[in-house]
Amino acid sequence: MTDCRFSFFLKQIDQPPIPCIRYFKRSRALDFPAIAAVLRLSTKYLVEHLRRRCLARLDTDWPLTLADWDLRERRCHDEHGRYIPRDYCIHPILVIELALDMNLSSILPAAFYDLARYGPSKIMSGTTAPTTTFHRLISQLTNTPFHPNTPVRLSRDLLCRTLRGREASQRYLAAFIEKELHCRSPAQDCLYRLDTVAPSKQCFESFYFIMLNILRLVGGVACGRDSDPLFTLIQAMEMLSRTDFSDGQRQCGLKLCQPCKVDFAASASKAREEIWSLLPQWFALVDVEKSKLPVDLD
Repeated sequence: MTDCRFSFFLKQIDQPPIPCIRYFKRSRALDFPAIAAVLRLSTKYLVEHLRRRCLARLDTDWPLTLADWDLRERRCHDEHGRYIPRDYCIHPILVIELALDMNLSSILPAAFYDLARYGPSKIMSGTTAPTTTFHRLISQLTNTPFHPNTPVRLSRDLLCRTLRGREASQRYLAAFIEKELHCRSPAQDCLYRLDTVAPSKQCFESFYFIMLNILRLVGGVACGRDSDPLFTLIQAMEMLSRTDFSDGQRQCGLKLCQPCKVDFAASASKAREEIWSLLPQWFALVDVEKSKLPVDLD
């Protein structure tokens, strides 16, 4: 099949900022119906170079590595610094549906993690399928009513996987707080360890302050990311260098010494890497290619 068969999907799509993907425009969430359609057709008719471009785009938005996920999350902010992931990437339920249909297991961990950051009721309510010209055409040809807001919800199995993964991520964060922050010992080379009155008091107090902020989920609630342990740990590390805290009289930073800052940052970074590596296990995706996991279209 020649490339001209795909021109009706691609004719209005400009070049994006990523050099290797030439067919998709900047409003990335709106690109998804075209990407899904081209991917399905190029896979069926063996148009490999188009298939590779679609896969490259999906891998960019639903990456396999933590470093690429962090890059994707930074891109999900507008010019005012607001976090707007659905303007940047389509709803993860639609990505999960496509990934299961096309056997794209590499993008499933990121998609499930993105979905698990919603509250349980919002996960259960699902999303709506994007309206495409194809759906309108089929409605006209078959003379059937056109429903522009077709609901898409997870099957019971996928819903359970998502909620269990969400719970596992929260348990991991609670365990991190208990192990790494609650009564955390200062670094071996802590600069305040030799204080005669209260050794390492400043560092103990700073770790306690970080723990309280994580438990309160102050930044997560403000950003709509209260179930995002990767983001929570980034915030914890950012507290080490912030200077906008208040001691009741003036703005200041935490009184952690540099060795304790380095020690805690290393622990938090290691925890983030471990969280990312555990996603397939948390969402029961280790053997996903061997099982059939349907998505309900109600």
